[in-house]
Amino acid sequence: MSFSPLTDEMCILCGERQAALPKDRATLCSECYEKSEALFDEEMRRVELIRTIRGIDVELYDIKHPKSTEEKNHCGQVIIIKAGQGFEVKICLRSDAVDWMTRLADEGSGFESQDTRLDALIGNVMLLIESWGGGPHYMDILYVGKVVSTEGEI
Repeated sequence: MSFSPLTDEMCILCGERQAALPKDRATLCSECYEKSEALFDEEMRRVELIRTIRGIDVELYDIKHPKSTEEKNHCGQVIIIKAGQGFEVKICLRSDAVDWMTRLADEGSGFESQDTRLDALIGNVMLLIESWGGGPHYMDILYVGKVVSTEGEI
């Protein structure tokens, strides 16, 4: 079976082969696409979402990453709220814990993907939304420089 590219554009990562994937907007050759997908899947496994609170229409997750500079690799939280037919998602990231805009790279081969750590985190959040039945969503991503915890009683 012969492979015929849908475009004459060159791959944006290697610049050596014709772009053929993804099919809806061809920007990568098949080799770079496969490498990018493998890096993305690996990073999704490294970003841990640990559920800490579960309610009827809301869940809270702690975000942990092995590259985090914070104690116990904690680097943020995700709040998912079921709102009617859709979802409200709040992602709060500790700005100094992990560089979320770092591009995914394979240190052995020197290959660098166009995806970032933040893309992998969002991929994990999308899987959570799908597990709740999917639907439209609105997402806020907040970078926080300092975290202050308080307790009290009213």
